[in-house]
Amino acid sequence: AVTCGSTVTTDITLTADLHCPSGDGIILGSNVTLDLGGHSLVGGGSSGVGVQTSFLSEGGSTIRNGTIENWRTGILLQGENPDRVPSVVSDVDLLDAPVFVINTPMQLTRVTAVDSRIAGELGGDLAISQSGLTRSAVDVFYASAMITDSSLVQSSVSSAALGQMIIDSSTLDGKGTTGLGYVSETRITIEDSVVRNYDQPITGFWGAVSLTDNEFTDMPNGVLGDISSFITGNTFIRSGVVLRGNVPMIVENNIFKHNEVGVVFTRAALVPGDPTAEGSRAVGNVLTKNSGTGIQTDLPGLTVGGNTTTKNG
Repeated sequence: AVTCGSTVTTDITLTADLHCPSGDGIILGSNVTLDLGGHSLVGGGSSGVGVQTSFLSEGGSTIRNGTIENWRTGILLQGENPDRVPSVVSDVDLLDAPVFVINTPMQLTRVTAVDSRIAGELGGDLAISQSGLTRSAVDVFYASAMITDSSLVQSSVSSAALGQMIIDSSTLDGKGTTGLGYVSETRITIEDSVVRNYDQPITGFWGAVSLTDNEFTDMPNGVLGDISSFITGNTFIRSGVVLRGNVPMIVENNIFKHNEVGVVFTRAALVPGDPTAEGSRAVGNVLTKNSGTGIQTDLPGLTVGGNTTTKNG
């Protein structure tokens, strides 16, 4: 029998729901499988950790098949993991149960997260696949995240201080209320995805963004703001000022339709010897039926060529 606060060092399956109105839930050792057995692990809401590992854990644990609900922290994984063996969370519903991963990698597969932020820090690398996240931001700090084949609704992403964020073959919908993301001293990459209805673009400080073969729609304040970027093969529709940057931007082979403005390259003041102007280019794009200017630049030395523009303002 497992009770609230139990330390589990061997594989175990719950046979009933476990309610913990105060304190913590279950503490896992290394290489332990916790099968929730289709049951719920429920906390008191304002305090406690649903499932956690100790600082001495060496990773490799598995949490699967059930619901973790109403915890200050739903899952907390931490510990020394020199071999970088990931812990796995699969077929789990996280409801008001944030996830924090520190100094050890974690894979989340077929996870449903609602109001449950997922954060990796200091080597807490995340791999999220086949999952659905609602109002559940994904944030990494000195760590990396890979999101594939997943759905994010009203969920932003951020990456700061080394590492990177990669989103591939996923759908992101801000429902008109959520900012898309933030990047600082690292990179966010979005590939082969559909992104729509975010009310604020990706912003950042000393960061970079790579956008390849995506569709962006209904983003009235744009997709990017003041970030070094590589943008190729994307379609931008009804997205206001789609791109605006005063840092190097490479914009190639994209389609811009029904936007306020297609691409804006800005530069507040050129620094002598700064290669930014030479590095930016807008080549091979198609811009049609944008209400304002297709390509606009205040950046001396911008390379422009091979674009097709029709019926723009």
